[in-house]
Amino acid sequence: MKPIHRMPASTARSIRWVLTDIDDTMTKNGKLESCAYTALCDLASSGLPVIAVTGRSSGWGEVHLQEWPIVGAVTENGAIAWHSRGSIVAPDSVPNTDPSLVRAAEAAYRAVPRAKPASDNNLRRYDYAIDHAERIDPPLTGPEISAIIAAFEAEGCVAKPSSIHINCWKGSCDKQKASVHFLSEVFGYADATDRDKVLYIGDALNDEPMFAHFPNACAVANVSRWLDHMTSRPAWIAEKLYGQGFAEIAQIVLAHRSAECL
Repeated sequence: MKPIHRMPASTARSIRWVLTDIDDTMTKNGKLESCAYTALCDLASSGLPVIAVTGRSSGWGEVHLQEWPIVGAVTENGAIAWHSRGSIVAPDSVPNTDPSLVRAAEAAYRAVPRAKPASDNNLRRYDYAIDHAERIDPPLTGPEISAIIAAFEAEGCVAKPSSIHINCWKGSCDKQKASVHFLSEVFGYADATDRDKVLYIGDALNDEPMFAHFPNACAVANVSRWLDHMTSRPAWIAEKLYGQGFAEIAQIVLAHRSAECL
């Protein structure tokens, strides 16, 4: 990983799309930081399309698309994406009422009795989330998180921790596959030639597919807590944490792009 301030001007000027995680990337302690929202507005004003890519629920994504200066929201770790003309559902998305997901959740709560469902599960369609650090105090431990993941994997499900939830689903969708599909459908993106024109910003383990795929993937500084568990790390890292890190990355990219216009 290289410090974001070392990103070459030519790289920043080549960016055509900004994709970003939300929780603990733009937010801190569950609240959107003002500097991050200002940076989001600045990116949009510059003409760069911004797409949120999140483990959060489909319902939250619809609201973000209406209220924030973004052009899309890829939600539930890729299961369903929203844009101005409607939604895109991943081909292998399985509703979260699937019996194997239900059995796995029951087994997870038996294994870790103090675990609780994520507060936004009633707004989810495909993903089922367990809270490990959002409203659980103290947060679940590493062994407790591992026990929950094992319960879902035993039922053939996928389970990936974000910074606050353990997101669990059936099928092979993930943030990267859904993002590529979204960009292709909405913008005519060609992955073979456009991959380095995407700037992604994330912070956690469920961002690994994005870190692995996009050569200009970035992370805010609080990604450090997960680095020892990652096999794919981002190319660039901010000096600052949470929403301040997001703003730092945006400001550097925008400064290079503004200099080009002088």
